[in-house]
Amino acid sequence: MVLKNKRIFYMLFLALVLLLSGCNGNEKSVINHFYLSMMGESETWNLTGYEVVITPENFKAGNGTLNMKNENEYIADSIHFKTHAVMNGEDIVVHSGSASGAEIDIANESTGAIEGGEYLNEDGSPITLKEVSNIYMTVEWWDEGKSDSMKERIKLYDESYKENTFLE
Repeated sequence: MVLKNKRIFYMLFLALVLLLSGCNGNEKSVINHFYLSMMGESETWNLTGYEVVITPENFKAGNGTLNMKNENEYIADSIHFKTHAVMNGEDIVVHSGSASGAEIDIANESTGAIEGGEYLNEDGSPITLKEVSNIYMTVEWWDEGKSDSMKERIKLYDESYKENTFLE
């Protein structure tokens, strides 16, 4: 009886050791996925609902709406925007769009969206939010009243915002 109990004890002990040793080396790496919902404004424009998604596999940007302040309708010949992301000190245009034609209403414009591959850092690894220091949009349009091309910048994200967020 004592021999049988010792055998059961050793078998249980061996099973426990195997179970616990199976936990070593099986840690999963942390995969960083970042979702930013941003808005911003310039002197003339409000941008709402603009999204940026950063994952190890891809980079997505868009789905926002540009609204001209205090205007329900604004007739122009063109509007063009570019979204810039400053990653590791390099300013990169990550999304752009435009509309042109004779007398188009540009008071409310959808940005559309773009999806592309990942951006890589110097080590060849996908970038994370830690490597993004700034995101901004420039908007250019023809101002009929001034008979001139106008350009404004909308600030969307700055690395100093990280101090007041859950994002790391």
